[in-house]
Amino acid sequence: MKLSTFDSRRIYIEGKKLYTQSETNRSVYGEITTKISGNYYRYWNPKRSKLSAAFIKGLRYFPFTETSNVLYLGASTGTTVSHLSDICVLGKIYAVELSYEPFMKLVSLAENRSNVYPILEDANMVERYSFFVEKADIIYQDISQRNQVQIFNENAEVFHEARKAMLVVKIRAISSRQNEDEILNKAISEIKDFRVVQKVNLVPYDKANYMLYLERK
Repeated sequence: MKLSTFDSRRIYIEGKKLYTQSETNRSVYGEITTKISGNYYRYWNPKRSKLSAAFIKGLRYFPFTETSNVLYLGASTGTTVSHLSDICVLGKIYAVELSYEPFMKLVSLAENRSNVYPILEDANMVERYSFFVEKADIIYQDISQRNQVQIFNENAEVFHEARKAMLVVKIRAISSRQNEDEILNKAISEIKDFRVVQKVNLVPYDKANYMLYLERK
């Protein structure tokens, strides 16, 4: 296997497959891990991670660096969190998740990754966890709620130091009947203080989901 650098010192590509360089060979969600020249690499599955899918579908902007501090809203079981942990190896990932069962998997993940900070809380209630987040350079949100844009706006207002963001717009969480383009355009129009630099349709990896890369105005 020969890996080539892809857009970041800690992201690599082989054909159409992405990998993140990891400090450990421990698998998080059953992904393949490999060791090359003394370094560990984890396959970044686009069917399990929307951020990986966005890359495969042509995402041109990637704000995360080795020192980035990330506020991750809707962290679930930590699939994408784990890869951001690989990439932002000197930063911190504040992973907010409301549901107890996936949160416990985040806790297990954090036991082996010192830069992951699980937060069991509702992203609608930013005042309940804002004190815990020292600094957020980037906001990443993947939440299946009808008011997902409102959640983003409220968090962006509190964490005003965050200059860049990645927002997954989950169309069918907003409406199961309305036209997809209409929902997306309305969601974009409701985003405050940030401009959309790029939008990526995640089909075929995710249906009716779009990744937006945002920069503060």
